[in-house]
Amino acid sequence: MMFKKVLSSLVMGSLLVTTALFDAGGSVEAAVINTIPNTTKVEKSYDTSFLSVPGYASLGVKDRSSYVGTSYYRTVSNGRQFLQAILDASNGSVKVIEVTGDINLGWTELALTSAEAATYSFITKYPDPSKGFTNPLLAASGVSKLNISNVDGLTIFSTTGKTIRHAEFKLQASANDIVIRNLSFDEMWQWDDSGQHKEAGWTFIKVNGANNVWIDHCKFSIAADGLIDLENGSTNVTFSWNEFGLAANQNPATTSSIYQSINFMEQKYAAGTLDTATSVYYKMRNAGATKNQIMAYAAYHSKGHLVGSGDKDYTNYVGSNGVEVKDGNQRLRLTMAYNKYTNVGSRLPMIRQGVGHLFNNSFDNSTHLSSYTSVAAINTHGSDKLARGMDARNGASIAADTNVYNAITQPIIGTERQGDDAGSLNPPFDVLFQNVLNRALIVNSTVSNSSGTFTGSSWDNNGVNLFTSGLTYYNKSTIGNWAWSSAIVGVENMSKSNPPTSPPFTFTYGYNEQLPYSYQTFPLSSVVSTTNQYAGAAKVTMSAADWLKKSYGSGSSSGSVDAYSTIEAENYTSMLGVQAETSSEGGQNVGYIHHGDYLVFNNVNFGSTGPTQFQARVATTTGGNIEVRLGSLTGTLLGTCPVTSTGGWQTWATQSCTISGSSATGTKNVYLKFTGGSGYLFNINWFKFVN
Repeated sequence: MMFKKVLSSLVMGSLLVTTALFDAGGSVEAAVINTIPNTTKVEKSYDTSFLSVPGYASLGVKDRSSYVGTSYYRTVSNGRQFLQAILDASNGSVKVIEVTGDINLGWTELALTSAEAATYSFITKYPDPSKGFTNPLLAASGVSKLNISNVDGLTIFSTTGKTIRHAEFKLQASANDIVIRNLSFDEMWQWDDSGQHKEAGWTFIKVNGANNVWIDHCKFSIAADGLIDLENGSTNVTFSWNEFGLAANQNPATTSSIYQSINFMEQKYAAGTLDTATSVYYKMRNAGATKNQIMAYAAYHSKGHLVGSGDKDYTNYVGSNGVEVKDGNQRLRLTMAYNKYTNVGSRLPMIRQGVGHLFNNSFDNSTHLSSYTSVAAINTHGSDKLARGMDARNGASIAADTNVYNAITQPIIGTERQGDDAGSLNPPFDVLFQNVLNRALIVNSTVSNSSGTFTGSSWDNNGVNLFTSGLTYYNKSTIGNWAWSSAIVGVENMSKSNPPTSPPFTFTYGYNEQLPYSYQTFPLSSVVSTTNQYAGAAKVTMSAADWLKKSYGSGSSSGSVDAYSTIEAENYTSMLGVQAETSSEGGQNVGYIHHGDYLVFNNVNFGSTGPTQFQARVATTTGGNIEVRLGSLTGTLLGTCPVTSTGGWQTWATQSCTISGSSATGTKNVYLKFTGGSGYLFNINWFKFVN
């Protein structure tokens, strides 16, 4: 079970930043901290509760394990089957897509007829690179854009880690509650001989306005542009347990994009057809680098996660109902947890005005560093030398807890005051945004690079340490002064097409705002080993039903639960209608309960003697009933327990009732069915049986 009731002063970070320390010269230094202000977390060893959806996505994605065996469940093994399933998901007849074979979605290899192209109009040809293909694999397959629109509730997953190739997924603003798990994404990269990474815009996934998105236990190699980007006001997005990037390797598989692309360039080099003045490949080879050394250098991704569209100004958000929200970037919310990054050089993440929360991630640039520092020709002519982490812009807040940065020279880059990076903005926005404050914080983490090793917080030593080597402070007003959000007041009076020369608005900051969920971390000392073991596709073996869950207990996902222990409500096996939310008692509770909703808990062990009482920790201003049943929604009724008002939706009380548990022996599946009037009934934090 999640230890959601365990709190300490170390958890309440806001209590730890009010004390100032003075050095011998009398200057004020920020207090040393090891937690993020205004958060609630628990640190413990890894167990299967870490499989539960963490972070912002936990506020909106839903469990779909109850769809197994229904008409809403679709298995696909090829491109056309996948496209039909996406089409059916847009009309609500498909809620789960299980990928049972590798899926190739390149425009050329699909070879859709004109009728099929009209039917599957959501997939289109991606424009060819501006200077043509250098990867023969992509030249043969083509590249596609696949839009997922008008979908409310969809899980795409594999039980065995199958691969999807040659397509960029674009999750549009009309998409909500999208879960992508245990899949590999590959072959969206080719050698860019200019060294600028601008000849093709291929990204694996763009969350383009979609809300409530969970991308978990997936593997992403390298792409021509971003890995996963967020645009147009997307909110409640989580990346967890994913593997991003590739280790440098002088002998990659002959079927890989790196081998195929570099071999293509080698043939052009041998034929003397490369432009000797502009070709990066020619310059490296001519200066003495071998083909295999360049292959190792090529295993690098320059741009990880761009969060916030509108490189030069703010953007508006248009919801699925057509209503436009001014300044949509203030909606951006991203959690990055338990991920492994290898040789990804920047934007980890880069956020404009929105919010990022990072914990238990491993960032390692060491093999790429070796690939160019050990070869003079590559070091001279190669431009891929960035080793950066987070970048907060335009009023963004990004906080990182218990992460490892290896061979990362600048874990934080950017400026405290946006006006000190005005070059990133076009007039008049360089003036309009000049006084906006950006916030970036790293706590309880370690960084190692050529300058040494440092463990602690980016606020340590008054903000002067290895975490902040790339950060430009204005007056250090953000040290010890954390805000979880920013908002532009008055932006509705400003025209984007005819902007004023001086700001008609002000920025406000959420200094008292709490992170809206609790989270759990494993210790810093185990971050690298744990992410190596579990991050990526095909690293965890579970049944299809288990992959469709959103919450897991601390034991085996198929193990039994002691009926007489405290059972956290959010650790259900499946459900209908409810949502998990942050509880005032720590951790999460289950809320948004209506008449007819239910929770299912599989493998509850009652032992040899049945229970006589049922207890539940509840909060409500209205009330309702909990039917306790065995086996199904119409199974044996142990009892109906009334829930009465506690005086508030986060005002908790333990209420109990007598049940007839003579039939509740051994291991059973327990159904809690909720009944009552209209509207929300009550919240439930935990329950237990008593014998």
